Amino acid sequence: MIRRAQKQDMPQIRQLWETCFPDAEGFNDYFFAHIFSLDTVLLSEEQGMLCAMVQMLPYQLMAGGEAVDVTYIYGACTDPAHRRKGHMARLLEASFEIDRAAGKAASTLIPAEPWLFDFYRPFGYEPFFEVDRRTITRTADGDRPLQLTEADLPQMAALYDRLAPTCHIGRDAAYWRMQLALFDNIGAGVYGWFTDGVLDGFAFCWANSVQEAFGLTPAREQGLLAALGLPACTVTGCGDTTVLGCIKWHDKREASRGYMNLMLN
Repeated sequence: MIRRAQKQDMPQIRQLWETCFPDAEGFNDYFFAHIFSLDTVLLSEEQGMLCAMVQMLPYQLMAGGEAVDVTYIYGACTDPAHRRKGHMARLLEASFEIDRAAGKAASTLIPAEPWLFDFYRPFGYEPFFEVDRRTITRTADGDRPLQLTEADLPQMAALYDRLAPTCHIGRDAAYWRMQLALFDNIGAGVYGWFTDGVLDGFAFCWANSVQEAFGLTPAREQGLLAALGLPACTVTGCGDTTVLGCIKWHDKREASRGYMNLMLN
């Protein structure tokens, strides 16, 4: 049976999440306390037992010069005891019906493992969202950044809209506040660089990696490593060296590749 989640489902939802996404760094507690929304959850159950679930998070995709509504499938998981029984297939197909009824242009997701690209392909998902991922190594002090705050969010949003590829996931004010709070509370923070008072570079940092960076230069890379106290780390940003996410178009297809990141991935 496929149905929307209800308040009484929370204990089973949390238990399934912990089973499929074990966490030792505090993300799960923070996520359920500050980000999780029951309204987005679709369940598959058998005889009252939760077998699988997905979250259908609403986003906008800037594509073809306009903003279109899309769903981001997040936290897709099946209880190990109920795998290979078609639960995830039924959940995805149900999500597509909900999307089409709501006029959504596409369904998007980020596979947790490379082999999952092939799992999602039969459902119509194709690799579409690309990033650049590389390792930087500390060799000098460089240009140290400042830690950013909510006061800097409008400039962060403007920089993202200016530097992101033409086709990219849109980010509203609530999104920026949520991400800043997430990285401040369980990450290493969000850092930025200013030129004449204008923000022209930022980096969202975990303890040992940079999940998203815009406007980096070699000097800023060195300064960021110094600020984080790291000899080296992986940095992710715009580019086309790594396929990160997939899309299933419900309507017309956008020809170009797109950019998505900072999607709780």
